[in-house]
Parts: sequence; structure tokens; C-alpha cells
Amino acid sequence: MPLKSKNQTAYFLLFFLLYSFGLFSQTENTIAQSSFTFDSQELDRLISNDSLYEATVLLTESLSFATKNNLKSSEAKIYYNLGKVFAEMGNYNNAESYYYRALSIFDSLQLSKQKDLVLGSLLRAYANGKYYKKFDSIYPIAQQHSRLLNSALQFINLENKIKKHYYNVENDSLLATTEHAISKLEATEFNTLKFSKQYRSPILKKNLKTYFEYHNTIAKIKSDNYANEGFNQLLKIDEDALKEALNKENDKYRKLATFNYYKFLYFKNNVKNLDSATSYLLKSDTYKYDALRDYEKRNIKNSELIYKIITTEQQLDLIEKTRENEAQLSKTYLISTITVSFILFLSLIIFFFYYKAKKNINIINKELQDTNDKLIATDKERLEFFSILSHELRTPIYGINGLATLIKQEDDLEKKQEYLNSLISSSNYISLLIDNVLQATKLRFEDKNLRLKPDKMNNLIKNVTSTVEIAAKNKGLNFHIDIEGSKDDEYILIDKVAFSQILINLAYNGIRYTKEGSVSISVKEKNRTANHVTLLFEVKDTGIGIAKENRSLVFNAFENKTFLDQNSRGSGLGLYIVKTLLKSHNTDIDFISEKGKGSTFFFEATFEISRNYKEDLSAINSIHNTEAHILVVDDNKINLLITKKNIEKIKGHTCETTSNGRQSISIVKDKNFDLILMDINMPDMDGFEVTKHIRMFNPDIPILALTALNSNEIEEKAQKSGINQVITKPYNFEDFRNIIQSYSNLPHH
Repeated sequence: MPLKSKNQTAYFLLFFLLYSFGLFSQTENTIAQSSFTFDSQELDRLISNDSLYEATVLLTESLSFATKNNLKSSEAKIYYNLGKVFAEMGNYNNAESYYYRALSIFDSLQLSKQKDLVLGSLLRAYANGKYYKKFDSIYPIAQQHSRLLNSALQFINLENKIKKHYYNVENDSLLATTEHAISKLEATEFNTLKFSKQYRSPILKKNLKTYFEYHNTIAKIKSDNYANEGFNQLLKIDEDALKEALNKENDKYRKLATFNYYKFLYFKNNVKNLDSATSYLLKSDTYKYDALRDYEKRNIKNSELIYKIITTEQQLDLIEKTRENEAQLSKTYLISTITVSFILFLSLIIFFFYYKAKKNINIINKELQDTNDKLIATDKERLEFFSILSHELRTPIYGINGLATLIKQEDDLEKKQEYLNSLISSSNYISLLIDNVLQATKLRFEDKNLRLKPDKMNNLIKNVTSTVEIAAKNKGLNFHIDIEGSKDDEYILIDKVAFSQILINLAYNGIRYTKEGSVSISVKEKNRTANHVTLLFEVKDTGIGIAKENRSLVFNAFENKTFLDQNSRGSGLGLYIVKTLLKSHNTDIDFISEKGKGSTFFFEATFEISRNYKEDLSAINSIHNTEAHILVVDDNKINLLITKKNIEKIKGHTCETTSNGRQSISIVKDKNFDLILMDINMPDMDGFEVTKHIRMFNPDIPILALTALNSNEIEEKAQKSGINQVITKPYNFEDFRNIIQSYSNLPHH
């Protein structure tokens, strides 16, 4: 932009140089001999059509007439319009000079309205030219003057101040100024303001509001660290209205590109809608190309402008040659020399902008190529992951089918039990694999919130052991558990699901990459206070080990599989999930390993000690011998059978089942139940809606959700619908029994 301004200044210096040599003397004489008047409508037409050369000629001729005839008001008006022409061409230094000449004359003549216009135009020139110190010095003066006149320019001045904050990346100031501007705009009756001709428009207020709201939204998004609130406001802005509001801006295409790029960020990072994100990214890129074309078009227009100036001067030179004597030939020679110099200079400028534009296009193409390469790599990784996942699922599913057939055909009870243990191991592995995939997706897009409940560490370790021990035995490995210093009757607050997933993943990881030897889990007490206990966890194996050069890849999703045993494939998610879940526990994991000899993964975790849970547990145990009649609602017959059998294992408990949500409402109305177990996802009416209907006539009966879904959103929806507690499948039977018995004797009608 500075080079462009210097370029245009030189062109007009040539124009006035030629004028000073007397080549325009014929035109000057004609003006002086006529009753010349300044045609403002013609000037407005020329500026709006980008006929800046013709506008400059008109103003120069008018200025000569006004100066000779001492028409101060007209002279000031011409200076003001010359400033507008130079500002339109981006030559803000010359524009500033003409504006100040006009301001000085209007001030001496006490023409307040015209002074208001000049001050507003100065602010616009400083904002567009990025002269921020000059802008800050003149803004209070211009704004005070506009307020005293009750002029509409006070909002145009605010628009220029917003532009200044935006260009200078002053986000806090941008947020404060836009909020002030919006508030002031809404509180102002526009029909009471004084309007100058160039700002008299029926849609001015609408355009100003759109302009203020757009920049306010950009500031909010950055201030709120790209949270949803700012993006929601962005989505409410109509793109066509924004185009109209930015119509006179030189960088309107850049801002429209930014507008769509923020939409791309929203749908990519906040909503996770890649289709919409891609659409807005393409739209943003289109506007970037429009901005580039507009930039090139401006350069071409400048070139055409210089060509017109040169052509006109050459024609005037020919006319003068026919009317002047030989003495004027020296002046003509001088002018021709200057003209040739400027043509050479113009050629250099054109070449420079051509080179710069070509370089920018190459940069954009390189960025597009890099983006395309990343998308191809991502797609390749996705296909590889699903290929591995398909293999990982098919292997245990094939095993389950085969083992089920063997159990059916086998008569030997010991072999049946052996097959059954292997079937349970395959089932546990599938459950872990699915949990890992879901957890990886969830951890990628949202923070993990721990749901802490009282439990014994011994119980958790037993559950982990029951899950992975069969897999170790099937592989011929020894599996050891070592718990030191843990009190048998002590309860701690722990997210059992998350922590079990940590230990199970570490144990399965050890079993997977160990061909012979053992895998062990040890728990040691490291520190204790009155309310907290810190435990050290170690998972050790005698497997293939990890080389030093691969340490940095161990906990990266998908990458760790590239250096491990090629004959033992995995999803590549387990250790990544372990590390991410431990961050939620405010701790981290490390390991020591020797290639070919094994690895030891270890971490520390601090837990709060639950003091009152023993009393609550005693109360639960005191009612274990009570009776309860339970209704189970689930559209899956296998789930109904499993839940029914588990309830019947609890002494004194009986149940009825139904697979229809609507039907369950009628059953609860007709019969008395002590408890309801409710599935969430059902085809006719989901568990939330069924619960809401039951609560209309029976607000007290305990209703527990029994679902495979596990998220904070489910917990919140369950609470709002009237569900007392959510039990996540698959569950431990002992935990299930304790929960059922805790609700069995609650008083209800």
C-alpha cells in the first residue's frame, strides 16, 4: 500500500508539473474568460464511476477559477473533494494535505456542517491508511463536533474507530467500542439527526447496525476463546446484509472471507460437522480469490489512470507545439523526457505488482496443496484404523461364535468351563475395544468429568482381575496382583468406570505384547493425610519392551502400533486413553522399559477418603433380607432375560418384564411395584418420556435407568425427567445388587 500511494503521488506530481510549465494555459484562459461554476453532481458521478482522472481535471480547473476570483467557500469545497479523490486512490498523504486546507478555510468561515464533513473524512483516511496516532489525536475533536451538531457523522466516526481497532488487532477495545456503538445506535432516533448529502440513505442505520454487530461478534469470539456464544451470534448475521454494509470498504472480500472462515471453525471445532465446515472453508477461499482479483483490478485501474494522464498530456503537447514558437521546444523536450521516465517507472511498477501477485498465487496454491495432502493422509489413517478395528472385532467375534458352538457340542463339564472362560475373555475384550473407540472420540471433543462414588480399591482391583485374568491364562501367562498398605474396610471416592478402564487397558497392553512370562498389577500406599490417600500403581510385564527412540510415540493415538510387534495388531488407542484419563485425575503416567525384556508402566493418584459411606453401607446391608417386586422395561429380549435373572439372584426379589415403553405406563397404573428398571433407547417411546408420564401419577416410586450409554448429557436428561439413578451396562453384579437393595425399601405410594 505505501508503494501504491507513492506511485500515485508521482503521477499527480507529473500532472501538476505539466500544468506549471504552461501546457494547460489555454484551458486556464478559457476558464478565466467564462462564468465557470463548480458542478458537484458531475464530480460525484465521476468518483462513483472510478473516473478519478477526469474528477481530478474537473477539480483542478475549478480550483484555478476559485483561487483567481477569491471564492473561499468554493476553494475549500474543492480542496475537500480533491482530498476525497486522493483518498479513493489510496494516496492518504495527499488526501490529508487537501483535507487540512479545506478544514482551515471552513473553520475561518465558521461553516460547522462542512467542517464536520472534513473531520469525518480525515478520520476515514487515517483509519484506511493505518495512521493510528493521528487518528487518536483527531477522533475526540471530530466526535465532539458531530455531537454538538447532532450529526449522523458521529456514527460514521464510530465506524472508523471500529475499523481502526480491527486493523490494529485491539480486541478488547474493539469489543468495548462495538458494544457502545450498538447501544448508542439502538437508543438514537435517526430521523432527528442532521444528514449530509453523501450519508443520506434510508438503509444507513441498518448497514451501520450490521457493521457494528459483525465486528462485535469477531471480538466476542476471540475474547471468549472461540466458545459457542460468539459463534451463535455470528450465525445470526445475514451474509447479504453484511455485503451491503461492507460495500464501500476496500477490503470487503477479505472480511467476507473471514466471516465464512469463522463459520468453518465453528462447524469444525464446536459442532463437529465436517460437511458444513468444508462448505464454509470453500466459500472463504472463494472470497480470498475475489479479494486477490479485486486487488489486481485496482492495479489495472491505476495503470489505466496513468495511461490516460500521459495520453492527455501528449495531446495537449501537440496542440501547444502548433501554437508556440521554437523557444518552447526546450520545454517540450523536458516534458517528453519526464514522460518517458515515468513510462519506464510505470513498467517497473507493473512488473513488481505482477511478480507480487504471482508470488501470492503460488503461496495460496502451496497452502491448498498442503491442505489436500493432510486430507489424504487423514483419510489414509482413517481407512487403516477401520481396517485394524475390523480385524480386532472379527477375531473375538469369530472366537465367541466358535466357542458357543463348542460349548453346545461338548459334554465334558471341565472343557465346557474352559470354553466358557475363553468366551468371557473374548467378550471382555470386545467390550474394552468398543469402550476405547467411544472414549477416544469423546475425549477428543470434550473434557472428561469424573463421577466420583465411594468404593474399595480392593473391589476395583478384583473387577479388573476378573476381566483380564482369563486372557492371561489363555495365553499361558502368569497374572499377579499385589496390594500393599490398603485398608480392607476403607472407602475412597473414585470414578470406578474410568479408573477400571485405565488399569484394564494397561493390563491388556501387557498381555498383548508378552509371549511368555507374567503380567502383574501392584498397588502401594505412598502418602496419607486425614482426608486423602496417595497410591502408586505399577503394571509390569515381561514382553517385547520398547526401544528408547520410540518413547515419544508410546502414548500417541494410532502411532504406537507402527513400531510394535507386527504379529500382534491393536487399535493403537489403549495407552492414549490411559494418558488422557489420568489427566482428568490431575496426574500423569511414565514407564521404564528394556527392549526384549519387558516394560513397567507406573503412575500415582490421590483419592479422597469417604468417612460416612460405612454407615450408609451398614444401613443398606441391614435391609438386604427385604422383599421387592420390580418392573423391568427393555425392548431387547436378551437384556430382559439377563436383568431378570440377576434380580432373581437377589434374595426376596421378584420381577415382571415388558418390552414396550407405552405398555409399561399402563402396567404401573394397574399394579404395585417397589422399583422400576428403565431402558433409555426404545423405539416407541424412550425411557425419558416414559418416566415423565409415570411421574404424573406416581412421583415417588424409584426409577433407575439401565443403559449402555455413559455420558454427562445422559445423567442430566435422566435427572430432568425424574429418573433417580443411572446404572451403566455392563455392570458388576455386586454393585448392581447393592443399588437395587438401596432403593427396594424406600417409602412410596
